[in-house]
Amino acid sequence: MPKTAALSPIIQTPHIAKRKKPPACDSCKARRVLCHPTTDGTPCPRCFEKGTKCTTTPVVRGRPPKKDSGSPGTTTSPWPHENSPSAPPSPKDTEMSVFSSSRFVELSPELVRHLFDCFTHLPQYNHPMYRRQIVRNALTSISWQIHLLPPHLKVLAYCAVALSASISFDSAVIGPGPRPESLADRSVFKHGADLRDYGVRRTPVYQALCAEALRLACEVNIILEPSEDNAASCFMLQFLFIEPEKSRPWASGYLSHLRILCDDAWAEENMNAQSATVWTGYLLMEVLETTLNRQPILISSHDQLLIMGPEPLSLQNLFASIQSVVQKRKEQPLIPFTVLRPYFYHVTRLARELYEKITGNYARRHPLDESCIMDFISALNHLNAICSLVFNNDDETYPSDALVCPPPNPPIQLSAGDSSLNLRSCAYIMTLSRTTLVLALHRELVRRAALPSSSPSIPSSYVTSPARVVQAQAQADQWAAERIALLARQVHTMADLAVIEVASALRTMPSLPHMAHSNRGVVVEWAEYCISEAEANGSVSPERSATMQTLSEALKLIGYSWPLKSGLVERLDGCLRKQRLQEHPSNSIPVQSLVEESMFLDMFPVPLDGDWTSVFTVPPDLGKDFLFVGNGTYL
Repeated sequence: MPKTAALSPIIQTPHIAKRKKPPACDSCKARRVLCHPTTDGTPCPRCFEKGTKCTTTPVVRGRPPKKDSGSPGTTTSPWPHENSPSAPPSPKDTEMSVFSSSRFVELSPELVRHLFDCFTHLPQYNHPMYRRQIVRNALTSISWQIHLLPPHLKVLAYCAVALSASISFDSAVIGPGPRPESLADRSVFKHGADLRDYGVRRTPVYQALCAEALRLACEVNIILEPSEDNAASCFMLQFLFIEPEKSRPWASGYLSHLRILCDDAWAEENMNAQSATVWTGYLLMEVLETTLNRQPILISSHDQLLIMGPEPLSLQNLFASIQSVVQKRKEQPLIPFTVLRPYFYHVTRLARELYEKITGNYARRHPLDESCIMDFISALNHLNAICSLVFNNDDETYPSDALVCPPPNPPIQLSAGDSSLNLRSCAYIMTLSRTTLVLALHRELVRRAALPSSSPSIPSSYVTSPARVVQAQAQADQWAAERIALLARQVHTMADLAVIEVASALRTMPSLPHMAHSNRGVVVEWAEYCISEAEANGSVSPERSATMQTLSEALKLIGYSWPLKSGLVERLDGCLRKQRLQEHPSNSIPVQSLVEESMFLDMFPVPLDGDWTSVFTVPPDLGKDFLFVGNGTYL
């Protein structure tokens, strides 16, 4: 018979297949004799002849079944119980479930479309590498069935929906229980709201979507193939997986793709003077997070020139140039938008110098370079002077209500003539970026001051005896310690002023996603700073109380997207409550709001044309005759 006959469906039909004989009964099996079992329940012939009971015990053959950890009987609900503690999963649990936790997530077409609608509110949506219209058209053509996308585009789409899950209000993401009706629901997103429960409830689904995005990215190897889509995916993945103690492969892949694409014809079409400010802003996002975590700055000086354009004026010359324009009262409303590009350039440069010369591992192996510290403090003072000159020069030019949130019931779509959101956005990012450098420098000087002082060794030829060498070295160490303590006090004063500016910037934030997705680490670290200062001093000043209250309310809003450090908000509120009891010992009053009622009223505004990058550029009605932008002049 030919070999193909064995595979023929005709031979394998039930009509020809031989019926399997039932197993032998226990009696015949024990006597090792041939058994003729029946199938109608009657005894076999031998048992019938002897009059014994005919029983058959089934024999289990093969390996025992494995325990299925994901079986329906053992799988817990993806959402925590409403009364369960609001503790986030540990990083180890998250890492162990990277390739398995996404199995319970069902991405229906309706949910995918909802998540992409939410994505428009996030800063990552307007990244120049993200081809938003192409992605949306591709999803529309397949009726929003995300699993039908091509591999590389599917990775990008999953990165987008994972990020969007952090602000989604759909019950499929945040689980059962109360939820906002929309991102404009003022009954939820209101002054003094505590939204931390939403961040805890969405964590399982958010982590599952992150795990699926990571699995697909590793499966397709996006880190090895430079393209716009892969660069955008790497850019998003670095925000999905931020681990202070781990390496940053996705950030490295993002910048590697970007360098290659900048050498291509793509750069000629997409890298120009008009987009330079946008690029500097997105590079700044990467820098601020690594600065807080004391990680290496991956953006080199060559990258800045390649991506941002030619080197701008020095900080000293930039300040003098702005001062000249302000004194002439010429083009004053446009100054913030002109300053952003060189300002971001210098903040990125200073962050790199901070790591390489002061806070990095190599710098920590050597005595503190005091000249670098003084130069860095001088640069921070110039940044502060530029901010003050731009935003605090003239109340008539920059009215106070232009840098606060709109009235309680503004239209969601901003009008073309409303530049308040643009000004708020500029002031917000300029303040947060500079104060991040201040905080990083302060923490390093505090650490250095606590270490035994070590000045450079004194050559033995400078003194006449070994005893004098020891004495001179001790004196030099004492002087070095005093100088470090003096620098630490100076920077501490800068930090005390900076945290007040941070609180003011938070009260006029552009939107909740910008704070939660770009600067949540900054808010958390400044909250830790205030707590440590309050615990060390034993008291809190009225001005610091208002600042801590703002940070507490900001953290409660950030909690809408992410679980916070356990007990962080409670420690902040505890310090405030302790201060209130000291001031009013007879009244056990709860922590009340100390900040303006206009704070955080419009958390999800929609900028003109739905493009968030427009808030960092000159408004159309102001830029018609603006020479700086028109001819591409770089301050």
